[in-house]
Amino acid sequence: MSAPIRPEDFDNCLSVLDLLQSGNAVTPKENQIEAIGFAAGTRVATPLGYVAVERLAAGDKILSADGRHPRLVWVGITRVPAVGGNAPVRFETGVMDNMRPLRIGQGHRVRVSGWRAEVLFDADAVLATAKSFVNDIDVVIDRSVEEVTYVHLMFDQHHVVLAENVACETLRAGPEGLRVLDEMARRAVDVHHPEMPRSSDGGQMMSALPILTENEERVLRVA
Repeated sequence: MSAPIRPEDFDNCLSVLDLLQSGNAVTPKENQIEAIGFAAGTRVATPLGYVAVERLAAGDKILSADGRHPRLVWVGITRVPAVGGNAPVRFETGVMDNMRPLRIGQGHRVRVSGWRAEVLFDADAVLATAKSFVNDIDVVIDRSVEEVTYVHLMFDQHHVVLAENVACETLRAGPEGLRVLDEMARRAVDVHHPEMPRSSDGGQMMSALPILTENEERVLRVA
């Protein structure tokens, strides 16, 4: 069973609820930005076994999908209403060889490998957003909760980790990775975590695998 969620365990990354209460926030608009992150309770593989993502902290070693043991440099939390683009995608047990149901943000990317990657995209593996797998049968938009807590993991490089045995990306530094974090969370990152990695030129951190475009994801849906 996953450990209880304690906000004090996270690295001072403020929640959307805190943001709204501050009076300086802009309410997230439905369908404008698709959430990324692992829903709290998701277990991530480490060298010592699977650990609930909300129990991880900067400095912890994680088992990457390619067998390496990178150390986390930043862990953050975002709590948002589970509506529109904020609602998580739920993969039922076994759909992606996952050992338990997996819940991640609609914009969070999952590794696609095997014949689909090779035949459709001429690559050993690619990354596609969780929403591109939705079939309303065993991969659905989960609207069963009013609020969802997303946990964000970042390394000094973009890595693919195992979440409930499913290869999923981690947060990528730069505009693409940070665009889905609310304004107050981004400010908290800048103030409390100046060590958070950014690419040397201030741009986007290099992706661990090729990222599919929206048009390519449409091809993936009908494959």
